[in-house]
Amino acid sequence: MSDQNNQPDLFSVGGETEDAPRQAEQPKTVNDVKFERSYIPPSGSYLDPPKPARGSRTPKPPRQGGSAPGGGSGSRRVLNIIFGLVILILLGAVGYLMYTMSEQQKEADEMRVTLEMQKERLTGELNELYASYDSLRTQNDSLNSLVEQEKQRITDLLKIKASNARKIQIYESEVTTLRTVLKSYIFQVDSLNQANLKLQAENREVQTRIREATSINRQLEQQNKNLTQQVDQASVLKAIAVVAEPIDNSGAVQKRIRRAEKIRVCFTLAENNLAKPGPRRIYCRIANPDERVMVKSPQDTFEYQGNRIPFSAMREVEYEGSALEVCIFYEAAPGEIVEGTYYVDLYLNGQQIGTTSFSLR
Repeated sequence: MSDQNNQPDLFSVGGETEDAPRQAEQPKTVNDVKFERSYIPPSGSYLDPPKPARGSRTPKPPRQGGSAPGGGSGSRRVLNIIFGLVILILLGAVGYLMYTMSEQQKEADEMRVTLEMQKERLTGELNELYASYDSLRTQNDSLNSLVEQEKQRITDLLKIKASNARKIQIYESEVTTLRTVLKSYIFQVDSLNQANLKLQAENREVQTRIREATSINRQLEQQNKNLTQQVDQASVLKAIAVVAEPIDNSGAVQKRIRRAEKIRVCFTLAENNLAKPGPRRIYCRIANPDERVMVKSPQDTFEYQGNRIPFSAMREVEYEGSALEVCIFYEAAPGEIVEGTYYVDLYLNGQQIGTTSFSLR
């Protein structure tokens, strides 16, 4: 042991130990440097470190600076390990945070796409509902007003920007309500339409019956009119055996013009059981050879075919349905009766019932 302690330490400079006081270094010469580079000590010389005995540990040379094993170097290593672990933990936390944020962003993107798809679907359903409401046609004004309110409700919903799940949920709830209301309105409209179709069918049937009744009524009216005309024609009185001749004041027939003072027209009202009994006014028109009606006064007129025409003489008789002899007289003014042919017409109830003529020379 004492020998080992006396051996020079290879870790010292110039054979001096670290414990010995260092002497001031002398400047090296060129020969010294060459000697240090070229000199190789022989094996086994005193410069070789001593071999440790069997079973003993080789002492580790102390580190420069005189620090003992397990000192500041170990503390630095622990700090480095702790610092590395902290960095690893921070890196792991940052990585996990970034992964979590990425997943959340992905979920948010998927949610946004899902919301957009749901919104597009609901928008399409609302448009279909609007078209369904718009197709409802009824004659009921109250129901039409309710339908217009629902259409306005759909229009307002289409203006809403559904950007989150809550609004989408409200959107879907409104669509469900609108569908339910639409089904109710469709049922009401169908009921009204069915009732309307039934009423229209009944109305057509009634109209057909009315047209048939009207046609029958017209036919009956025409038949009645024809029968009335036939009755009227059958009930018209006829003047038969009409004779017109000039006479004097005594009633004697005169063939000479200068002695004729009156014109007498005699006839027979034929028997007619269809004619109503009662008074009858018979008008006589006498036209002279100049075809001018001989009249007493301009006011002597009667109605014939919608016009007032003059008459020469008139007589009212009481007709009872049997044949009746009648004579009508016209008193001529002096010089009124002249030579020529005279034409006589008889009228009753606006119809001509007889005619004749006579001549004077």
